[in-house]
Amino acid sequence: MNAAHAESQTNEPATDVTDDAGPEPPEFDGKVALVTGASRGIGAATARLLAARGAQVVVNCRKGAEAAQEVVDSIRRRGGQAVALQGDVTDPEQVSALVAGATAELGPIDVLVLNAAGLGAHDFRIAPATELTWDDLELVVTQQLKALFLTTRAVLPDMVARGGGSVVAVGAALARRPSPGFLSLAIAKAGVEAAVRTLAMEVSPHGVRVNAVEPNLILTELSQYIPEAQRQAAAERAALRRNGTPEDVAEVIAFAASQRASYVTGGCLVTDGGTTMV
Repeated sequence: MNAAHAESQTNEPATDVTDDAGPEPPEFDGKVALVTGASRGIGAATARLLAARGAQVVVNCRKGAEAAQEVVDSIRRRGGQAVALQGDVTDPEQVSALVAGATAELGPIDVLVLNAAGLGAHDFRIAPATELTWDDLELVVTQQLKALFLTTRAVLPDMVARGGGSVVAVGAALARRPSPGFLSLAIAKAGVEAAVRTLAMEVSPHGVRVNAVEPNLILTELSQYIPEAQRQAAAERAALRRNGTPEDVAEVIAFAASQRASYVTGGCLVTDGGTTMV
């Protein structure tokens, strides 16, 4: 037995400091999160997950006030904190009121999840480009980018002033791999990706991270309006051979928003079951 080994055998074992540290607090403990378009689908799943991990959550909706309150109630039943606030994120005055209301109710916003696209289920047509009108395309692109621009413009200045925050925009894999019939949405989501990278360049030096999560077709209420054959085709294109769920996407949003992703900004986290990797 050499001297070093002998010494290691006779000395008391080193104390593991983690033994006395106790359990870590939830990763969003003390944080306020605003999730736009959170009355259903990806937004609702994200709101519930962030609340389960300690965040105080503002559940935003444009129309579905009752559904938004149901999300809030489900969070509160599990011991979380949440409020529902109605507001159209494509209307500048309503966005200002939403952010002011969120701050008054819960405090300054630490996490902004840009899920609302400013569109309803029937606001975009699934059709070949040659069958679309300019109005068809303009509506989708304008509403999507207004929802992102107006909300970030209202929230980012305070995050920058406080020296921290996280913004996560819900984009789409369509920005990387096109699908016939989805021209307007592909252009809109490509705009989201470009905006995320530009915003990240501008605000990340001030401690604010901006990222996008890009799912493919996700099984939500809105996807029910997509023909079954197209939903099945999307599942078959995915390496995992299935469509995604709101909970799949919410997990990635939560990661991007958390300190676990503290060195990730300007990123586009593809969440598509392996659809765009080839």
